[in-house]
Amino acid sequence: MTFFVDNNLSTALAAGMKGFGEDVVHLQDRFPEDAADSDWLAHIGSEGWFLITRDERIRYRPSEWKALKEHQVGAFFLGGKNRSRCDLIQQLVRNWPRMKEFAAKTRRPFAFRVPPSGTKYTPLPLD
Repeated sequence: MTFFVDNNLSTALAAGMKGFGEDVVHLQDRFPEDAADSDWLAHIGSEGWFLITRDERIRYRPSEWKALKEHQVGAFFLGGKNRSRCDLIQQLVRNWPRMKEFAAKTRRPFAFRVPPSGTKYTPLPLD
C-alpha cells in the first residue's frame, strides 16, 4: 500500500516515513515541484496510491476535486492550521495505523479529514 505525499508536506517527512519502512512517495520523487494537481492525481489514482495532504483547497477547485473522484483516489487531509513540524509528525504518527486501516478497507474514491488531535476522522462529501 503506497501513500503519496504532496508539496504541502515536506520531503523530509516522506523520507522519514520511508526510513521506518513505510511505502511513501513524495510528489518531488516523481514529478516537477510545480506539477499541476490534476496531473499527479491521475497518476496516483491509476497506481492505486493514497494521498496525504494538508491542502483542503483541493475540495474547492472543481478540476482537482473532479480528478480525485474520476481517478478513484483515496485521500487523507491533515487538519489544523499553523502546525509546527513537530505537531505534523505527531499527528501523522498518531493516526498512521488508522489511516492504513481506512486505506485498506474503504472503497475509493474517498476523502477524510484527519484531526490535529484525537482520532475522529471526518468524511468529506464527494458530491
